[in-house]
Amino acid sequence: MKNRITRRLLVLSLAIVCLLALSGSAVAAELPVKYEAPVVVVAASGTSTVAPDQARVSLGVVTTHKDLARAQSENNQNTQKVIDAIISMGIDKNLIQTSNYSIYPQYDYSTRSTGILVGYQVRNEITIIIKDIDRVGTILDGAVQAGANTVNYVSFEKSNLGAAENEALLKAIARGHEKAQVIAGAARMSLGKLLSISEGYDTSIYRNLANISLDSPKGMGESLVPISPGEIKVTATVTMVYQLQ
Repeated sequence: MKNRITRRLLVLSLAIVCLLALSGSAVAAELPVKYEAPVVVVAASGTSTVAPDQARVSLGVVTTHKDLARAQSENNQNTQKVIDAIISMGIDKNLIQTSNYSIYPQYDYSTRSTGILVGYQVRNEITIIIKDIDRVGTILDGAVQAGANTVNYVSFEKSNLGAAENEALLKAIARGHEKAQVIAGAARMSLGKLLSISEGYDTSIYRNLANISLDSPKGMGESLVPISPGEIKVTATVTMVYQLQ
């Protein structure tokens, strides 16, 4: 009887040891890989500029009436006139998209704190992509003449940023390598092989005419032109890990 109990305890002990060994292997596999010391980690950035080749315009039609159906009807009619005018100026209908449609009740708080419903405001916003940036001002003027009464923004973009991103990336890597060499020299060591590198990008979009209501004196000029497209700045960032020797 005693020998049988001893054998059972031995088997149980061996099973526990095996489980612990397997568990330890799993934990070890999940630990992050560490570089062999010493290493230097540097972060650097590089920028490039590029001229835009298209514009993204957001404009809208806002109507207000005490009757909701009337406000919606007027808005639908005016918005369609704006879209037709834009298409007549050579913009492909596939480059025109409704970006927002909203209805806001209007209250008068002058007589009581809870407010009295006096009407509704209907807002229909459309976004247009203009491939010829030299025509942005002309198309905006035509849209305003057709009934658009608010301009949310005009942004100038580059349809393909690949070349600009590559240029910025090369500058960032060169700067990172230079920084690593300076650090290694200051530490009286030499720069070894590159162990890892990661990258990221940031693009600045130039915007003009942000949030202008054409019902206000500020927006009732003779024309919305001239509009300056400016330049687009692309920034690449890198994090580099080098071995030191």
